[in-house]
Amino acid sequence: MTHSGATPLVETARARLRSGVTWSGAGWRRAAETVWGPLVTLAAIIVIDQLARQRMPVIYPFPVLLFTVVLSAYLGGLRTALISAVLTVLYGVHFFAEPGVQLRYRPSGAYSLLVVGVVVPAIAILVSRLRATATRGREAELERAEAEALDRRVSFLSQASVTLASSLDYKVSFRELARLVVPTLGDWCAIHAIDERGASRFIASAHRDPARDLLVRVLCEHGERRVPFGVPPAAGPEPVEVTEELIRSLAQDDEHRRLYRALRPTWVMPVALRANGRLAGVITLGMSREYARVFGEQDLRFARELGDRAALAIGAGHVFHEAREADRRYRLLFDANPQPMWVFDVTTLEFLAVNDAAIRHYGYSRRDFLSMNIMDIHPAEEPPGVPMATPPTMGQEAAFTRHQRKDGTVMDVELVSHELEMDGRRARLVLATDISERTRARAALHHSEEQLRQAQRLDAVGRLADGVAHDFNNILTTIRGFGEILLQQLAEDDPRRADADQIRKAADRGVLLTGQLLAFGQRQVPRPRLLDLHQVIGSMEGLVRRLLGADIQVDLRLLPGAAMLRMDPGHLDQLLVNIILNARDAMPQGGTLTIETAERQIGAGARARRVRPGPYLLLAIRDTGPGLDSEARTQPFEPSDTADPRQQRAGLGLSIVYGIVRQNGGIVRVSSEPGQGTAVKVYLPRADRSEVESGRHEGPRGTETVLVVEDEEGVRELVRHILVDHGYAVLTARHGRDAIQIAERYERPIDLLVTDVVMPEMGGGELVERLTELRPTLKVLYISGYTNDELLRRGVHGAETHFLHKPFTSEALKQRVREALEAAPAATARESANS
Repeated sequence: MTHSGATPLVETARARLRSGVTWSGAGWRRAAETVWGPLVTLAAIIVIDQLARQRMPVIYPFPVLLFTVVLSAYLGGLRTALISAVLTVLYGVHFFAEPGVQLRYRPSGAYSLLVVGVVVPAIAILVSRLRATATRGREAELERAEAEALDRRVSFLSQASVTLASSLDYKVSFRELARLVVPTLGDWCAIHAIDERGASRFIASAHRDPARDLLVRVLCEHGERRVPFGVPPAAGPEPVEVTEELIRSLAQDDEHRRLYRALRPTWVMPVALRANGRLAGVITLGMSREYARVFGEQDLRFARELGDRAALAIGAGHVFHEAREADRRYRLLFDANPQPMWVFDVTTLEFLAVNDAAIRHYGYSRRDFLSMNIMDIHPAEEPPGVPMATPPTMGQEAAFTRHQRKDGTVMDVELVSHELEMDGRRARLVLATDISERTRARAALHHSEEQLRQAQRLDAVGRLADGVAHDFNNILTTIRGFGEILLQQLAEDDPRRADADQIRKAADRGVLLTGQLLAFGQRQVPRPRLLDLHQVIGSMEGLVRRLLGADIQVDLRLLPGAAMLRMDPGHLDQLLVNIILNARDAMPQGGTLTIETAERQIGAGARARRVRPGPYLLLAIRDTGPGLDSEARTQPFEPSDTADPRQQRAGLGLSIVYGIVRQNGGIVRVSSEPGQGTAVKVYLPRADRSEVESGRHEGPRGTETVLVVEDEEGVRELVRHILVDHGYAVLTARHGRDAIQIAERYERPIDLLVTDVVMPEMGGGELVERLTELRPTLKVLYISGYTNDELLRRGVHGAETHFLHKPFTSEALKQRVREALEAAPAATARESANS
């Protein structure tokens, strides 16, 4: 379609002639035009001279040379013509001279030379001027044609720009653009939009023949509704010749192929519309066979510019739709948001807008809100929590504050605000969240965390106490054991017996100390045994007086005789210590502490129905303090929330006492009156007389073989000495590997393994597993200064596990050894426990 003159970049004829960009190789062409005429003139001179030398002189050589000068003027202009004229005149100087004499002429020759010297330059100048005049005429004619083409192109682009800008809806604009493009750029066109997912959507079409508009539309909407001739390449629009093979490759079926053929396309040119960095649409321009038109270079450039302008229109349409959708979403998020939201002026603090949730939550109407400022919803005694004015560089901010509803109720709120501009005013958008429940939950969680940290600190202290008690127990076991052996070996009237008794008593006090450490850490699994309550109280009397101090007197009112009960020694020590410490805290100015024991019988009809009827020992501890307040009397075993550390410790101590007593099948009662002190009464089941008698009976002497494994030499020798004196055959080993070697070499049966739990190289649990594989009938007794829960961590488990805690007496060791020997083997007990 070369006659249309459609091109976006117009070049004038003068510029094209000067720059020489019309033809390819313009630089070489200009050089050829400059030297071509002089070369022809020089060649003619050489030929004429050679003919003269061969005695075939040319009669009229100068008309030929004059023709070359005219040719130089026509091809290269004045400069080239003058070069050829100079060459002709120089040849005339040689040609008209007398033969054999240089620069000597006859009159006729001189006249001829003068004519040549005047005529040849004159003709060169004349022809050059005629050439320049003709060139200027052609330039003027071309400029006129280009101006007309430019006028047509500017008019078309103006109409296209007006059409594209006529509506923000690019679909309407493209329908008008399709009718404008045809027939200026093509015989028919189709416009498609492409969304973010790459799917195409038909927008508009047009044909030079109005009767065939429907044909283009049907072709675009057939089948999968794809762009008829595909998406243009990224390099830009390029004309594509439509062949039968191309139609066959594009057609989806026979009907689609017939639609292509009915349109009779010869050339197509897809133009890409790229907006916001992606392909947003395609304008397909086509030529039909009946109009015999093709796309030219100017059409290609013009189509590219039209595509850019259409892309701007579709981009603006997308921006418009996105802005309208954003506004709709904002209205939805603001008005329909379930959380209270409002906008306020940063300068005046006045409300500019509120949503329905704020109206419901605060109780004010919309009119009320718009007549208030944000200070009106803050309680008078609370500082505002919203930033009143922030630098423009700051974006979102958060604050915690308290707001007051219209009915006067105050709530805790979390505010998130963001800067914005509303109606030309600097404002902030605020989202309010009622966190009153969260605040209460956070306070409760903080209290729980404090309790957890306190428990963790107690656990850490308990672990430290456990480690100290273990090492101390090994020493006390040796001291206490050999002290008892020494007492047994000394006569009643031996003066050294009193010294040995002092050693044993010192060891007993050490045993009490380690028991209290383990009880404090609460790391003992209960091991009930027969205890004399009076004996325990008597052994702790010195400790009790040190705990209470000199300003508190101790009054002991104990029943005569023994008060036997079955209980873990650590539990009993912990129970006594906690009650005594609470009594001491209740008497900061001094007073009297009374410890009393008695016997009670609880029948089946008593109020304490959760305890088993029968004989009980009563342990009553009274103080002369101010007594408990009304709240503490209603819940004496609950830890107090007061800030007084003494009252907090009292509640915690009584809760521990309550747990120990309930675990041992007893009950505890607390009675208090203001100004009359507090009495804690503990009822513990009394041991049966038959059980007491059986505990005093000494078992039979042993005859079995016992393997003792203990890394502490003093404890190992003590156990060996006690068992040998009681009739047992004893094998000793320092650690697990020695014990395995002894078991492998010893040919006789080994009936019992007495082993420590924690030893170097191999622990007691692993040793038992290795030895029971060699000797399945082997029975096991664990001894350790650690507690039972440490046994579980060390791999010692099972309901039938026999354990003896250090330090121990010789009677306790002999009793535990006999119990272990009469029980099932370790392998059998482990299998039954696993099943």
